[in-house]
Amino acid sequence: MNLFPQNCITELFRKLTQITRLSRVVGLLPVILMSACTRGPAPSPEFAFRETAPTEISDDTDFSGLIEAIDKQRPVLQQDPDKPMQFGPVVTTRAQYVAALDRLTTMLRGPSSLEEKISFIRGNFRFFEIYGDRRWGEVLLTSYYEPIIKGSTKPSPQYPYPLYAKPSDLVTIDLKSFAERFKGENSLKGRIFDGKVVPFYTREEIDAKGALRGKQLELCWVDPIEAFFLHIQGSGTVKLEDGREIFVTYADKNGHRYEAIGKFLKERIAPRAVTMQRVEAALRAMPARERDQLLYKNPSYVFFTLSAKRAITSLGIPATPGRTIAVDPKFAPKGALALLSFAKPILEKDAASTSDPIGALQVSRLVLDQDSGGAITGTGRVDLFWGRGDEAKRYAGIMQHRARLFYLVPR
Repeated sequence: MNLFPQNCITELFRKLTQITRLSRVVGLLPVILMSACTRGPAPSPEFAFRETAPTEISDDTDFSGLIEAIDKQRPVLQQDPDKPMQFGPVVTTRAQYVAALDRLTTMLRGPSSLEEKISFIRGNFRFFEIYGDRRWGEVLLTSYYEPIIKGSTKPSPQYPYPLYAKPSDLVTIDLKSFAERFKGENSLKGRIFDGKVVPFYTREEIDAKGALRGKQLELCWVDPIEAFFLHIQGSGTVKLEDGREIFVTYADKNGHRYEAIGKFLKERIAPRAVTMQRVEAALRAMPARERDQLLYKNPSYVFFTLSAKRAITSLGIPATPGRTIAVDPKFAPKGALALLSFAKPILEKDAASTSDPIGALQVSRLVLDQDSGGAITGTGRVDLFWGRGDEAKRYAGIMQHRARLFYLVPR
């Protein structure tokens, strides 16, 4: 059994050779081990990518979804053609990137063989691996989906929980506009109280203390557990009792940190893996008071807006199943093409939603960075949009695996 990965061992020996006296080696060995194998925090955007040799390229799905996703985002990128797209040390513009994607879609639509299409990609794009969390190019991959839940235009015992629109007193403080030292800092959310900016209400203050009650912000009413997971996904469809469907999409959030509640349920779920389905089952088995106290441990809260379209990304376009990914926009530019290699779960067709996968298939897929998320921060997290409804939920709820991520930059 290896105590350290190979790259740590290599770095360890490199550092040992720099030390000439044995006494120093003995005294510094614990420090050397830690420094060789500890991954530093995510760097600045200028150092978030590095060029690498072209990796093996393949795609496990039909290219029609990729072409559709590129077509959707083209008008958005064209609205600001001179906006830079930074990939570590290399910077291009949206106009240049659109031109490269147009050449790609022309090739993908043509009669060329798969080998010819892959050869075209290799010849027209440079490959850059993201900084990752443990090592270059490696990320933690999760998945999200668009929920379809039931609801009502009025509160009832079955649907007691409101989905709120964005409050008018929610303000955003752009720190970097105040001083150069705040460059790179995220914006803050708050409200004005007694002439001062204070943090906005937490989940507990909103749900338990009624901080938004009586402000006419309710869009509809749903089940509280369904609402909690809708907050995590950021958008969804609500089927009303009269048969109508309304689309609710992300409008804003209260600015408090996102706290995954699964870690508080490990003892209840153990020894099985903590998945979204098992978290939901545990919540439904709890008394309402205990359930609510657990939900309050995640102070983050999402506000919605009614939309004519489903699953709108942060780029302002609908997400494409299996092709849209969410990455921290602080490091990776929206609209960029990437290659994602990951283990795709294999599920039994009629198994229960809490059943474990019966296997996994290692696949690679071209994807587009079109979205972001409150829990997707740094260079080591990626979220893949799986699709819509219960079948997509089955897969999205169990996705939490190591993956490889490479961005493609036009030559």
